[in-house]
Amino acid sequence: MKALIFLMLSAGGLVSALENETSFFHPGLLHTASDLERMRLAVSSAKGPIHEGFKILESSPYSKSNYALKGPFPEWGRAPNIRKGEAENDALAVYQNALMWVVTGQKEHANKAIQILNAWRTTLKKVGGIDGVLAAGLQGFMFVNAAEILRHTKSGWTEEEARLCERWFREVWDPPLEHYAYFANGNWETAALQTRMAIAVYCSDRKMFEETVRYAVAGAGNGSIPHMVVFPSGQCQETTRAQHYAQLGLGLLGCVAEVAWNQGVDLYGWGDNRILKGFEYTARYGLGEDVPFQHYLDRTGKYGRGGRNDDYDKISPVSRGSFWPIYERIFNHYSRRRDVQAPYSARIIALKEPEGFNRDHVGLGTLAHRRERKSVPVVCSVPGVPSGFVMRSSDRGIRVSWVRSVDPVGCSNADTYDLMRSASPDGPFEVVGSSLRTSAYLDAPLKRGNLYYYKATARNKAGTSAPSATISACAGLPGSWRSSDVGATTVPGFVEYNGDEFSMEGEGHEIGGTADAFHYLHSSLEGDGVIIARIRRPMSSQWSTPGVMMRENLLPGSRHVSVLLHPHWSGGLVSRKEEGRQSVTGRLEPLGDQYVIKKNRLSAPYWIRLERIGDTFTGSMSPDGSRWQALGSVKVRMERTIYLGLPACSQLRGVTTTMTYDRVRTPNWEMPIR
Repeated sequence: MKALIFLMLSAGGLVSALENETSFFHPGLLHTASDLERMRLAVSSAKGPIHEGFKILESSPYSKSNYALKGPFPEWGRAPNIRKGEAENDALAVYQNALMWVVTGQKEHANKAIQILNAWRTTLKKVGGIDGVLAAGLQGFMFVNAAEILRHTKSGWTEEEARLCERWFREVWDPPLEHYAYFANGNWETAALQTRMAIAVYCSDRKMFEETVRYAVAGAGNGSIPHMVVFPSGQCQETTRAQHYAQLGLGLLGCVAEVAWNQGVDLYGWGDNRILKGFEYTARYGLGEDVPFQHYLDRTGKYGRGGRNDDYDKISPVSRGSFWPIYERIFNHYSRRRDVQAPYSARIIALKEPEGFNRDHVGLGTLAHRRERKSVPVVCSVPGVPSGFVMRSSDRGIRVSWVRSVDPVGCSNADTYDLMRSASPDGPFEVVGSSLRTSAYLDAPLKRGNLYYYKATARNKAGTSAPSATISACAGLPGSWRSSDVGATTVPGFVEYNGDEFSMEGEGHEIGGTADAFHYLHSSLEGDGVIIARIRRPMSSQWSTPGVMMRENLLPGSRHVSVLLHPHWSGGLVSRKEEGRQSVTGRLEPLGDQYVIKKNRLSAPYWIRLERIGDTFTGSMSPDGSRWQALGSVKVRMERTIYLGLPACSQLRGVTTTMTYDRVRTPNWEMPIR
């Protein structure tokens, strides 16, 4: 077997990779240079469990260097299925041939992977269908992993081809994924998340990588860690749907955590090893044991106890005892890298090894992730760049938190962090939190309404990481904006502003009837005026009612006029003419099929407008902010000074919705466009 000459093989080489201008480890998706060398050495010895895992790869029809391409095609997708099977086959083949190349050193496998990748890159223009998110998320991950391997080994793939592939991933694969899948079960979102993160690493895009890590810990949909593994017990969002769906989401989330780990970011450890708890809970139930159960309604409002699509009220026995090829990766991380027990995952591995693969999972964990236990963490390289920033503003200041940085080679945590702040995105930055022992800091006192910009670095005995992406946050809310819950809400809402958009979190049963319940971002309007805003897609609750509003006071039964987009999706004028009386909804105007997918997904941002002239209120909506469609006018007598603003209403009990508005304009304030 020929020895492979990798661009980076040693821990020292990985340090150099981290210190380059992009500050990314390469290769650094599912497999680092040291992983590839570990596999190569184990397979060359022709014995042991890793070699047994290699036999699964070697015997696969997709790993053959004479594999006959089934594509490429200009478009493929799901629902309707357009060349679905062919694309899935070629995705497996490109990844498995790339892996065969680095494990065996046989150049014909590199040539085959290059052939498949270049053929699809020059032909595929769209991943479509109603289920396009899932299609791009599952198969895109295999294409990107193959490209990462080929680019960072001496495969014969040129750098020009690799750069063209960057553009292809951004322009063809990412568009179905960039808004995740707020409307769906968690496995859709984790599929989107794994491929978006992989594209970010492949393209050395720090801003995009930061966004994906942030979504993993604080995303609005069912695919973020806290919304996938919904309780500390390990119960999952799809536990009540079917066990194979729960495992699908967990397996994809495990891929996300592995990619992040290889970039020095510890999503595995986030939330007291929350991902492991999901795996162990699901494995334990699948092995026939009892597990604790709590009722849960998901973020969409569609699934779980009281769900409007499926009123799931117990653990599903569907596919109980069937196990997917997802356990080796997480077991070897927790047990071998971090010395954390994972007994139920270990039992499944003992039952199923060596691990295989399928069309949804790259699998092959016995080959790719089996490793010796690391008895003591050591420092081999600088920590990963701090990532996954969550900003929460209050009267006290801005609380900044991020995901723990690690040395992925030595499996040791960063020792300290420095947090820096500036009044400008271009700096200069000054250190406001020095030698922090934890990845969180309350920055106070600050001037209310001012925007601030933050960066952080991580440090250990090997050195200091490159600076993080720049993250902006407002101390409180800008100008005269305030926010408050209106009416009988059970979960407090809040609003964050980052200079580009308002992100709102709100619960509440409705805006309408005789009493409203929602979270309200508001300012004052004296006399006549207009409020305009653009609703950003998507919203987590599928029963959200975004819009613009003018109301006399902040009591639930206040007189008000609102332009609301109603599920699923029509615009209408809603008004309450007398305090505590019934609200009236005017005629509803559909947005049109070109702006809605499957009758319930807003497919593009949409504008709304409400104008007051005396006691006459006029509403309209627009797809572009230029062509306005009238929704009617209504006369409501209100005080001269009223509240105008933006609502967030989930129409769910105990579950908030995440909503985003930008391009906001009132008589006294205008959101900048950058």
